[in-house]
Amino acid sequence: MLRGEDWELGKGVEVHLSIAAALDFHEKNNRWPQLHNADDASQMVEIAKSISDSRKDIEGACWAQSIQYGFPMGEPRDVDEKRIARYSRLFAAELTGFCAFLGGAAAQEVIKASGKFTPIDQWVHHDEEALVVDECASNVGPLF
Repeated sequence: MLRGEDWELGKGVEVHLSIAAALDFHEKNNRWPQLHNADDASQMVEIAKSISDSRKDIEGACWAQSIQYGFPMGEPRDVDEKRIARYSRLFAAELTGFCAFLGGAAAQEVIKASGKFTPIDQWVHHDEEALVVDECASNVGPLF
């Protein structure tokens, strides 16, 4: 669920690579990326780059390639390091309003599985930059 302009520019690729990098990060470190941890973020960026590089020769795989009007062109491009690092730094954050939205979407998909409608049978990415900021000098620790 990206805005049309973001989809046409290929920003969903970074979301997918970030998810894959987080899973690989957990497999290597036996933990998830920690909140506001720059070392974890740089490690996630390197993992995402290696995933993208390893998928270039696989047909239909998701890797960092140029995209025009929503269609992959097959030409390599740089991974958006800032976007993946932000994903890592805020991986442990819980956005309560967004959690409520996801819960409602999941409940709707369960109802669809009852047979009357067809549930989503793909990846669903939601990336909203307005929910987070890159740097925050305050409010980065527990309240109590």
